[in-house]
Amino acid sequence: MAKGKYWHDGLQFSCQGCGHCCTFPGGFVYGSEKEFRRIAEYLDLPFETFLERYTEEIDGHVSLVSPDNGPCVFYDGECSIYPVRPSQCSSYPFWQDILKSKRRWEREAETCGGMKRGKHWTRKEIEVQAASRTENLMAAKKRPQSEPREDVHELAHHGRE
Repeated sequence: MAKGKYWHDGLQFSCQGCGHCCTFPGGFVYGSEKEFRRIAEYLDLPFETFLERYTEEIDGHVSLVSPDNGPCVFYDGECSIYPVRPSQCSSYPFWQDILKSKRRWEREAETCGGMKRGKHWTRKEIEVQAASRTENLMAAKKRPQSEPREDVHELAHHGRE
């Protein structure tokens, strides 16, 4: 019988609200149009205003801004958009690069107090979390590098015609 991945029997994780995943320097939070629209609605902002104020282009994708290469713009001791945070946030720590090996999981657990405690996530739940992040990253609007910043507004006008 083939040996399964180390996490196939499940893993423990419960967010402790420590902000580790929100505050590492140089982090990017990519999101899909649907996710950004949900955040704009939660903040009671027009979608175009949200895009202008809280997003930037990184490697051809739209990401939440990270002022001064610091923490997420929505983290100030706690996540101000927690109920509607993008799947990249809600799927942490079940990211493919962390799940890749037990060694990587253990290394991440050294800085995340929620790992190895709390809720037991089943293999199926972990797979769903990992897939949601991948699907939404693929849905993030990608633009050619040569297009100007104003193209962020394309997301705001998408589907209105």
